[in-house]
Amino acid sequence: MAKQFAQVGDLRIHYELADYTEPWRSHEPESFLLYPGYCRNMEFWRAWVPLLGRDYRVLRLDARGYGETSKPPVGSAITAEMLAKDAIGLMDVLKLERVHWVGESTGGAVGLVAAHAFPDRIASLTVFNTAAKMGAETTTAYALDQPDQAAAIEKYGVAEWCRQTIRWRVDLEHAPEGIGEWIATEMAKTPAHVAVAAFRLFSTVDLTPLLSRIQAPTLLILGSKCTQRRKKNMAEMRDALPHAKLVEIEGYEQGLHFLAPDAMVAEVRRFLQEMAGPRRGWKSGLALM
Repeated sequence: MAKQFAQVGDLRIHYELADYTEPWRSHEPESFLLYPGYCRNMEFWRAWVPLLGRDYRVLRLDARGYGETSKPPVGSAITAEMLAKDAIGLMDVLKLERVHWVGESTGGAVGLVAAHAFPDRIASLTVFNTAAKMGAETTTAYALDQPDQAAAIEKYGVAEWCRQTIRWRVDLEHAPEGIGEWIATEMAKTPAHVAVAAFRLFSTVDLTPLLSRIQAPTLLILGSKCTQRRKKNMAEMRDALPHAKLVEIEGYEQGLHFLAPDAMVAEVRRFLQEMAGPRRGWKSGLALM
């Protein structure tokens, strides 16, 4: 498939909209928007396209400064609201009224902002390994031997920083040979100054006050091998969200969307079915508004 780009404000967004739904259907297919995590790009979602594409349109994109999307100037700040507006702007260009937003890590955080700011555009929200507020343990680990993560990236570069922190990004027990270097190469498509700006954003933003006001049905997913701190944080998010469900993928820790895509998509499909029926295991049993 030829590379696709769309102009959204000052941004040239690299995206792919795949539609393999049956063309003779009388109704318009629903759409998924798959939003990447920190410094990652749409290639991390490759396996999801065939798993969803028979029944849904699947939109993947490179976020502002990531992958092949245009890069902001050095010194530019990035905000969560800016990233959410970029995605909604792309939806406008592609004439997608509503999407099921799936976000990994910081991509889930952007999804929370989008669901709060644009409630009519987000049909549901799925987030995994996402924090409403990044903990000190995370920022300390990713700093390596430097004062903070920004300094570590500036010293080592994105690729080498990624190699040295890969154990916090991927469940090495399930990681196939070569995936660590592939991840480092893909993440290095995001330049250091963008990685630093994104770190400044996500290490300081606190989305906790938004959670109680998000009406989109929300699925939270994490691996059963995640730390107790991560499990506690995501349970607190579930309790704060009005319509939420929390599930674990057995035997995994990090990198769920590309290490266990079949299990992940099965949970997402089950969640969408439950939205229209009995909400087993949900915090809220209220009918979908």
